[in-house]
Amino acid sequence: MNKVLKIVMAFLTFLGVVIEVAIGPEVNAAVSVNVPEKDVGIKILAKDGTELSTPLDISADLVEILTYSDGYGYATFSFLSNTSANISKANPLMNDFSIKLPAYSRSTSYPVMNGARTINRYLSNIKITGVNARHIKSFVCQGGNTFNYYTWSQRNSNLPVESTASYSENKVTDLFVKQNDDSYLYDSSFGYTVNGIKYKRLGLGAIELGEQSGNNNATIDRAYTIFSEQGNTNYYYANLHRVKEVFENLSGGLINPPSGYTQNRTSDVTSDPFNYTMSGGSTLPKTYVSGSNIYTYQGWYKGAGNQASIDTTYPPNVSFGSEFDDSKDEVHIVYDVKAARTVTEQYIDESSVFVDPSWNGTSSVPTGSTFTQTPADPKTDSGGADWEYQGWKLSTEPMSAMRPKTTPVSQVINAHTTIQYVYRKKQHTLIERIVDVSDGTTLIGVTPNPNTVSTDDNDTYTKTPTATLTDSSGDDWNYDGWENVTDALGTVNSAATPVSIANVKGNKEIKHHYRLAKTTATLDLTPNPQLVGNGGTVNWTSRLTNTGLTALKDLKLKATSNWASGLSHPTQVTITPAGGSPVNFTVSPGDWTSGFNLTGISIPSSGPNNYAGITFTDTATGAVNQVLPAEIEIDGNMASPMTAENFVRIDDPDEPNLKPTGNAGLINLPDFRFGAVEVKPYAQTKGLDSSSYQAGYNPYIRYMDQESLSGWSLTTKLGQFISGSKTLPTTTTIQLKNGDLKEVQNYNKHNESLSSISSAGNKSIPSDSTTVALTSGATQGVYQLDYSFNDVELDLLAHSGVAGLSYTATMDWTLTTAP
Repeated sequence: MNKVLKIVMAFLTFLGVVIEVAIGPEVNAAVSVNVPEKDVGIKILAKDGTELSTPLDISADLVEILTYSDGYGYATFSFLSNTSANISKANPLMNDFSIKLPAYSRSTSYPVMNGARTINRYLSNIKITGVNARHIKSFVCQGGNTFNYYTWSQRNSNLPVESTASYSENKVTDLFVKQNDDSYLYDSSFGYTVNGIKYKRLGLGAIELGEQSGNNNATIDRAYTIFSEQGNTNYYYANLHRVKEVFENLSGGLINPPSGYTQNRTSDVTSDPFNYTMSGGSTLPKTYVSGSNIYTYQGWYKGAGNQASIDTTYPPNVSFGSEFDDSKDEVHIVYDVKAARTVTEQYIDESSVFVDPSWNGTSSVPTGSTFTQTPADPKTDSGGADWEYQGWKLSTEPMSAMRPKTTPVSQVINAHTTIQYVYRKKQHTLIERIVDVSDGTTLIGVTPNPNTVSTDDNDTYTKTPTATLTDSSGDDWNYDGWENVTDALGTVNSAATPVSIANVKGNKEIKHHYRLAKTTATLDLTPNPQLVGNGGTVNWTSRLTNTGLTALKDLKLKATSNWASGLSHPTQVTITPAGGSPVNFTVSPGDWTSGFNLTGISIPSSGPNNYAGITFTDTATGAVNQVLPAEIEIDGNMASPMTAENFVRIDDPDEPNLKPTGNAGLINLPDFRFGAVEVKPYAQTKGLDSSSYQAGYNPYIRYMDQESLSGWSLTTKLGQFISGSKTLPTTTTIQLKNGDLKEVQNYNKHNESLSSISSAGNKSIPSDSTTVALTSGATQGVYQLDYSFNDVELDLLAHSGVAGLSYTATMDWTLTTAP
């Protein structure tokens, strides 16, 4: 009960105060604000305005605070609401944040004496976090320096109407302060303290609704919304930690840096972790000259005041991991500074002439230092020639004072000095060999061979070989070309290509190829007889004629693979040079196929005795009508071996070869022998008598036509059979059945063969001399009309002939060719 009374008493006391204050005229003010839902943003960029490579996060509270001031310097604050702001970003790798501000609608209408009452909604406790953001030193806001009110309305009780206007207020630079956990908390002069906690206000999206009254009882009601002057997004820029490069002397004083480098140059630390590598660090000059001083590299160290930890390695590798502390991340590059002296280096030959002026040069060295050098050996001039180092001397010394190349170049420099390096052009040895082109290795018997010559480096080697050489054996050799064995082994340049090797860069071996002088010849081969019975003897003659310009010698004779197996190997070959005596050579079967030397045989190149006769004898064995090819080869000092071929044919004892001349004629004709025929009282048919022929014989007609243009035809006619004064009836007929016309292919060749082309059918040939057409054709060639042994018959009438008599008839065969 007492507690309730205290409350009432307090209320009554307050009310009393109100009543007391409100004795004068009372004004009831009313003001409202209605803001729809809105998206505003915060975007964090790199200092240069590009996207920041480090993804960050932002959190904030959306607070609504009521502020009451009594006009006497006393104020109270209380929360109306406090929620986490709705913040998102579309791309997690970019720092473009969207803040969703919910719709806001409030109005006030309070009797106010002296004092003010204000409701504020704004973003507070804004924090930037990032897992790897230690390299960010701070964030700054760039742009204008004012906030512009989006809406503004004000009503003054002393004014008759409500007024609306734009309004600006000064903006304190926004600042994010780094926290102990490496986050960044927003700080600002704007804000209110509630329960001892300051809630900083970010102008972006702030709303204020309030009213105030003074002692003059004038009342001002106002409501406005604040947005950034850059639109609905505030932009913040990351201020990164930096690495600074400092050039100093041994005492730590700043010096003029080398050309291309900048004193106190800074580099942003762009990531966490971050490995810094100095741009151009590995190419820092060992020495450089600035003014009259020369600067000599001593080393580098990290962090201000750490020269004792200097790294003297050269060339340096200036690289380390950032500590995110600008003073610790400083790079100090240290040079020793002394007065400079000029050393001139000259490259001369043994006559004191500059080898290549472009080699000469100057350099600056510290006074009192020892100059050393290792001259290149060999060294190539601008023309491509190599020079070999001989030694060195000072320009004030004679050539006789030259120190040998084994003495290192070392000279203390206390004044401007010229040092001369002495060089001699490099020499190369060329070995020239004269060789047989047939194998490229056999040396020809001439002197000197091989021959040695010398040439200066990078000079051109040339040679004009002798066109014809005669060796110690009297053989002539013709120049055939040349080979650079060292650089192009196996490539033989033709004799028409001049011998020239440009820019000789080492010892060389050169081969000059010569070919044994060759001659030309002709060779023939003739059998006697060409048509030979099976097992018969053939006498062969051949003539080898020298048609060239040098004696034909070193001869070797053999049969080629085209020597028929049906031809025996001769046991003796006789060579008879024109105007000379025959020379007999005994020949074994192996000699005949592999070849044997015609030792002592030489055929002059001109005159009536420029040939030799070759004779030998063998036997021919084979089947009827078989062609046996024969080919011999003679090799020697000719451009290529000579061959001659011919053939023999095995004659047919049943149908001897007619040996036609010209391009058309009958070659083989049958002789029909019917043997003994019994006289019978009835008609009969009689076949050929097998005992009158060789076993396996079949009758045929072979002929050739190699001249007709319009075709050929084969006909026959049969005369009457007679025996003394006795005759057989003319109705006696020979029947030729199933004639098969064949083409003789590859005539007179080793691969001669028969190919059937058409049927000649059945033909009846009466013995009344009637001409009967057997076959015809339109194509030139050699043909054979074949019949089986049993397809040739003789038709006889009853009681034909007289027993004991032998009847014969003449059968005419005619080959007609058309022009």
